Parts: sequence; C-alpha cells; structure tokens
Amino acid sequence: MENLNRYARRTWRSLIASVSLLVLSACSYSTHAPVEQHFQNWATRAPAKNRVTVCSAYGCRVQTDFRFAPSDVAHIRHMMTGAKLATPKPEAERVALAKTLAWMEKRVGDAVGTSADRPGDDLAGGGDPTQMDCVDVATNLTSYLMVLQYNGLLQSHSVSNLVIKEDLTRGLDGWTHFAAVLVEKNSQQRFAVDGWKLPSGVPPEIIEVERWYIPDVKLSF
Repeated sequence: MENLNRYARRTWRSLIASVSLLVLSACSYSTHAPVEQHFQNWATRAPAKNRVTVCSAYGCRVQTDFRFAPSDVAHIRHMMTGAKLATPKPEAERVALAKTLAWMEKRVGDAVGTSADRPGDDLAGGGDPTQMDCVDVATNLTSYLMVLQYNGLLQSHSVSNLVIKEDLTRGLDGWTHFAAVLVEKNSQQRFAVDGWKLPSGVPPEIIEVERWYIPDVKLSF
C-alpha cells in the first residue's frame, strides 16, 4: 500500500508541474525547467557521467544503478560515428540515435532484468522490477540520451525535458503518456523519443512532438 501511495504522490506532483506549464495545444504539456527536474519529480537520480539509475516496476518504484563501462562507451561511439558523415545531418543522427538507444536499452536490460519488459502496460506489471510503464521508459531513454550528450555524441540535437500528452475524452486511447525529448539545434524542432509500445531493445520511435501519440490540436478562441 505504501508503494502505491508513493506512486500516486509522484504522479500527482509530476502532473501538477506539467499542467501548470500548458503549451499551445489542448492536450500537450511540457516544461522549460531543466531536464533534471523530471528526476526530482519522480524521486530518482539523474545520470552522473556514464552511470544511470534504471527505473522499472511502473513509476520508478524500483531503481537500479548501472554504469556503462569504457567498452560500452566505445561501442556506443562507434554506432554513433560509424557512418562518418562529412556533414552530419539531423535526420541521419536521429536514425543512428534510434539504433544506438536500442542497443543501450538491451545492454542495460540484460544486466538489470528489464529486457523481459512487455510492450505497453498490463495489470501484472505494476511492482514487477522487470516491467516498465511509459514513465520508466521515458525516464530511462532520457538517461541514455544524457549519457550520449555527456560523451559529446549529439552533434545536431540536445536533450530536453520530457513531454506529456493526454486526452482523457478518448478513454484509454488518450491516457496520460510520457516521452523523452530531443531538440534539433538548428530548427529548434522538438522530437519525442518513445519506445513504450515496443519490446525492450527495439529502436524507439523518434517523431515530431506535435505528431506523437495524440496530434496537437490548437486551442481555438
């Protein structure tokens, strides 16, 4: 019961912070606070260099430390720079990112047990340290992106705070959903990075925030 109460409190705190920063759409919430604020909202730790705290069991109820070893970082660097583009393009970097994030998720999952994660959520997943809801997936992907940023492997993008969308008039199809966010440096276009509906270790979807999950609907007056 205490775990459930703690999960509810974290969810409530996060939603209050997000709703207070409603931006330009009927059901899309974002925050201009530093990305580290998300980790504080969910009472977990932001990455420190190549060390991450892996969230699982729904709502970061289980937290497991993992450190990318020098050999891991070397492999990640090879994946990100293997194309050796003379003039890196944002689109090419996003393709490399999706594949690299999939490898990182599998590497971590094999070590901490989350490779057994089932796509999406189910009633049996809450409290199970091998399972992840959208908060866990979005938090972990954000951590992996911050590791890439720390190692200088993001040339065309930067890591931003998470995006949250909901449209509860659609029932379960519009339930509150979280995603990691990349910002393209030149255009300032934001991209949602989301692997929640995919098996662990599969390249996540990287799509414009406005088109992700529920397409933004402009408020009309």
